[in-house]
Amino acid sequence: MAVINYDVEKLKNVISDFYNSTGVNINFLKKDFTSISDRTPWREGYCSIIQRSSEGRSRCMRSDKCILEKCSLSKKAEVHVCHAGLVDVAAPVVYNGDVIAYLILGQMKKEEDFSAVEKYISDLELDIDALKENYDKMTVYDEQRFKSIANLATMLTKYIMLESMLKPGVNAYVEKAVAFIENNIENPLSIQEISKGVSVSKTALYKYFHEYFDCTVSEYVNRRRVEKSVDMLKNTNLSIEIISQKVGFVSTSYFSRIFKAQKGITPLKFRKDNN
Repeated sequence: MAVINYDVEKLKNVISDFYNSTGVNINFLKKDFTSISDRTPWREGYCSIIQRSSEGRSRCMRSDKCILEKCSLSKKAEVHVCHAGLVDVAAPVVYNGDVIAYLILGQMKKEEDFSAVEKYISDLELDIDALKENYDKMTVYDEQRFKSIANLATMLTKYIMLESMLKPGVNAYVEKAVAFIENNIENPLSIQEISKGVSVSKTALYKYFHEYFDCTVSEYVNRRRVEKSVDMLKNTNLSIEIISQKVGFVSTSYFSRIFKAQKGITPLKFRKDNN
């Protein structure tokens, strides 16, 4: 895994400028699909009502993951219709042929009539009248505008790299720490053990992880454990308990709690959905 240094302040500013000038909701995501900031505009209106339902929130996360995975494979901008009938656009940030981050844009309406999308969300047991009222307030986009937005997103990814808002692979200690974590992911990993393993102080390691990953060392370790568990849940018949042990979680309940916090659903539900 390449180490990326994010200029979070610049990224937040460019995202804010894009949203303020176009009115199109936009967010910057790291390679592991985590966001650098809260995407407040996305939580308004139609989508905010859908996300009052736990199943609605879960579907939103799966829909985002679906388009981002397509984007990762194609290495170009992708357009799809989300679970609630709105259009999303995702564009990859590419460095030396590898996708290292994403822009995702969404909450765009292509159907004028609410009845065309009501079938997608009718089983969520939400206030249909409120959903219709907020849906009707949204702007309708045609196919040409979707293409233009996808082109703008692609240009914005190139600008982000040109302005060095992402700086890949520039700290040897972080590279060593990442490798140490990957090689020992199934074992208990404390900040003391990691810092000792890469010969750097705990204070410096905390600083580097906040600088490069915008998270603590333990948060990063949990992210990697969850990602490794995803492969096992999809591709093996191992029990949830065994998987949690193999990726280094101290208990199945803690594994389930961290997994749901990151993926929006429990490991068991994820396995059922992906099988």
